[in-house]
Amino acid sequence: MGLSKESLQAAPSSSENIGLCDIDDVEVYLHSSISADMVKFAKRKIDATSDVLRRLCRNEGWDLDEEMKEDQLTRRQAKETVAVSVAISLKRTLAASGDNGEDMSAFSTFTQSAAGYSFTGTWNGNPEDVFFTANQLHNMGIGLQTIRKFCI
Repeated sequence: MGLSKESLQAAPSSSENIGLCDIDDVEVYLHSSISADMVKFAKRKIDATSDVLRRLCRNEGWDLDEEMKEDQLTRRQAKETVAVSVAISLKRTLAASGDNGEDMSAFSTFTQSAAGYSFTGTWNGNPEDVFFTANQLHNMGIGLQTIRKFCI
């Protein structure tokens, strides 16, 4: 490809909001450098994942960008949440390409056994989707039962 990793990192986001982390943050959780042919995908995934997190917060009744301006902890949590999600997505994408023999592709079969019973299941997730763990969302305050203020 004709674009370098550095030029893609410096390029502004195509959306109004910018990604909540950068390529370097994702590489920390990926435990390796992102190859030049995957940088564009990673940048787009960062933007998409950031926007999904913003939407989840908006659905909870608060503005993530405003909260990040006021609170360092929220800014760090949002950055790390997006970086982890994108790193996992990149691992799945790279594994699905068959480069390392580890099957983390979107189609996986698993079996669990306990006390004489066995369960086999298949997860058919789309690797292009954005996923957050329940723990990540809980730590961000998303999906918690809250008392809403209302007027009678």
